[in-house]
Amino acid sequence: MIRKRIKRFWLELKKSATHPAAFLVTNPQNVFYLSQFKGEGILLLTEPQNYLITDSRYTEQAGQEAQYCKIIVQSLKKSDAQTASLIELIAELKIKELGFESDFLKVSPYLKYQQLVPHIELVPFPGIIEIIRMVKDQSEIELIKKAALIADRAFRETIKNIKAGVSEISLANELNYNMRKNGAANEAFDIIVTSGERGTLIHGAPSDKKIKESELIIIDFGAIFNYYHSDCTRTLLIGKANREQEQIFNLVKEVQQEILQKVRPGVQCSELDKYTRLRFAEKGYDDYFQHSLGHGVGLDIHELPRLSSYSDALLEPGMVVAVEPGLYIPEIGGVRLEDTVVVTENGCDILTGLPKELVLSF
Repeated sequence: MIRKRIKRFWLELKKSATHPAAFLVTNPQNVFYLSQFKGEGILLLTEPQNYLITDSRYTEQAGQEAQYCKIIVQSLKKSDAQTASLIELIAELKIKELGFESDFLKVSPYLKYQQLVPHIELVPFPGIIEIIRMVKDQSEIELIKKAALIADRAFRETIKNIKAGVSEISLANELNYNMRKNGAANEAFDIIVTSGERGTLIHGAPSDKKIKESELIIIDFGAIFNYYHSDCTRTLLIGKANREQEQIFNLVKEVQQEILQKVRPGVQCSELDKYTRLRFAEKGYDDYFQHSLGHGVGLDIHELPRLSSYSDALLEPGMVVAVEPGLYIPEIGGVRLEDTVVVTENGCDILTGLPKELVLSF
């Protein structure tokens, strides 16, 4: 598994005009992706050998977790020991060009490397590992499935206790607790619970507002299991829905179902976003869909590919994406429905298994 990922990395790197013989990985998610090491450290990739630089707190952990790399334990007696170990390794390997993650490496260490090893060329690569992370292997898909199952189970447990008078923040806290109880390492992001007029806050933090009967409630949540995320949103209400609420909910549900039928290999991501906007525009709601259709899900909650108007990426089998159309209308509230799906050879499989019902009946 790790060997295949590293091979894919070098194949991707060699597509560029400049392909250095060494590459520095500093993003913790990418260090984990290419080594399985969960502690603190950086990874230096060369085709003959990979090197993990960490410190003595992680010596035993690195020995247990890190795959296909030589472990270098930095000396804590040196100032800025990690940089010193990296510079020594660069000199030992006679590296002349060093690629790096330009989306992640901070300015301070970049300037330090320029000063300490002025003879090497630092070559920026934006998102190169994130590109190969777009297509998941089966082990990754299973972990995302598990994260989704944990979140689904926790949601069902939480919804049993929802009633008028419960605050948004209380509901969010209970859902977070239930995800942890069911095996999540953490919530995938700060849970969103917005109700009534607050439903137009697309990424609104849960407040002490008390939930009322017959008002729309958006709950956006996910779990982390072994570093992998899930993402799901449901909209519901307590009591009886009015005609406008039912109309908006049914439209969002219908459009999402149509989009899920269109998710398959070869489809351009921007076309899915475009279709969603056209469908909402047909009903006069084009001004009320105020975000992109969705995003990739994996080691990060938001990653490539983007289901947006500016993404020319084509869907491939193994990609995992969240599809989340929504409408947010002042004085009525918001409706969003979101599912995490994996692209298959013939379409997609939905990983988040909760029903989509407006009136609470879970």
